[in-house]
Amino acid sequence: MVIVYPVAALIGGLIGCALLWPYGAVIAVISMPFIGSLFALFVAVLIYVRSSGEGQVNKDRPTDVDPFQSSQAADSYR
Repeated sequence: MVIVYPVAALIGGLIGCALLWPYGAVIAVISMPFIGSLFALFVAVLIYVRSSGEGQVNKDRPTDVDPFQSSQAADSYR
C-alpha cells in the first residue's frame, strides 16, 4: 500500500492538472496537490471497501480444515 497511495496521488494530480489547464497554468499547477490528495483518499476508500467486502465473503465459505484433523488437535490438548 505504501507504493499505491503516492502513485494514485501523482496520477490524480496529473489528471486534475490536465482538466484544469484551460482555466490557466497557475490554477492547474496550484490545484495539483489538492486533487492528488483527494484521488489518493478515493483510492484508500476503494481499497478499504474491497478488503472489508472480501472478509464478509470469506466468512460464508467453508473452512479448509479437515474436521477429523481439528478434532484430533482438540483431543491432544485434553
